[in-house]
Amino acid sequence: MDLHPTYPIFPIIIFLSFVATLLPLAWIKRDNTGLLLLVLWLAIACLNQFINSVIWHGNTRNFVPVWCDISSRLIVGISVGIPCSALCMTRRLYHVCSMKALLLTTIQKRRALVEDMCICVGIPFLQVVIHYVVGGHRYAILEDIGCYPATYNSWLAYVLAYSWPVIIGFLNGIYSVLTIRAIIRSGKEIDKCFEEKDEKKHYCRRIAFALGMIIFDGPFAVVSMTFDLTTMPLYPYNGWKETHVNYSHVVNVPAAVWRLNPTWNAALEMARWILILDTMVYYGIFGTSREAINAYKKAFWTVIRVLGLKFRSSATFQDNLQL
Repeated sequence: MDLHPTYPIFPIIIFLSFVATLLPLAWIKRDNTGLLLLVLWLAIACLNQFINSVIWHGNTRNFVPVWCDISSRLIVGISVGIPCSALCMTRRLYHVCSMKALLLTTIQKRRALVEDMCICVGIPFLQVVIHYVVGGHRYAILEDIGCYPATYNSWLAYVLAYSWPVIIGFLNGIYSVLTIRAIIRSGKEIDKCFEEKDEKKHYCRRIAFALGMIIFDGPFAVVSMTFDLTTMPLYPYNGWKETHVNYSHVVNVPAAVWRLNPTWNAALEMARWILILDTMVYYGIFGTSREAINAYKKAFWTVIRVLGLKFRSSATFQDNLQL
C-alpha cells in the first residue's frame, strides 16, 4: 500500500482543527446564533473528516454502513449549513451596523432566534431531504477519504443540490457589501453605541470572520460546481425510477481512480482542506484574542487545582501571566 503525502498529515491537522473550533467557545458570547452554529457545523465537519480519513485509509470496505449513511448525509448538510450560518452572521451584523438591531425586545429576540435556527438548521436539514431526489446510490466510499454522497449528475442535481452554496454565498456577499456601506455611513453612531471596547472588538472580529468565510467559501462553491459541470459526464434526468435504480448499491472508488483524474482529485482535496482553512481563519480571529488567552489561563489554573499540583511560586507566576 503506497502512502499518500497527505497521510497522516491530514488526519492530524483536521483533528487539531476540530479541537481549535471548540476552544474559543469558552469565552465567545452566546448572543450570536449564527456564529455559534457556524462553529458547530465546522466542528462536526472536521470530526467527520477525521473519522473517515482514518477508518478508510487504504481501503474501500463497507464495514460500517450505518456510519456511512450518517456521514454522507452530514456532508450534504454541512455544504449548506456553513454558508447558511455565515449568512446569519452577516445578516445580524448588517442589522446591528444599520442601527436596526441594537435594542431588541424579548419578543424580537425570540423571533430573531427562530429565524436564525430556520436558516442555520432548517435549510441544511431540508437540503439533506431534497438530496435524496438526485441521490443515485445509497452512498459512495472513496479510498483515503471515506463515506461520500453519491449524486446522480444530472441538470436537476445542479438545481436541487450544487447551486445552493453558490446562491447562499451570493446573498452573503450582498449583506457584506451592505454592512460595509452601513459602517461607512454611520460609523460614528455605531461607536457611540459600543461603550465597551471589548464589545466593539468582538463585533469587529465577527465582521472579519464573516468576510473571511465569504472570500474562501464563496469562490470554492463556484469552482466546485464548475468542475462538476465541465469535467463530469452530465446525464439526462429521466425520472425517479431511473435515477434510483439499484439505489442500495454502494459505490467503491479506489484512490488510484479518483486521483488519476486531476480535476476530480483537486475538487475532493479542496473539499477537505477548505475546512482546515476555515478553522485557521476562525481560530486566528477568535482564538488568539485577549479574552481567549485569559480563558486559557483560567482553565489552566483550574486544572492545576483539580490535579492538586502545586508550584512553589504559583501565585506569583499566575500574577505575572495576568500582566
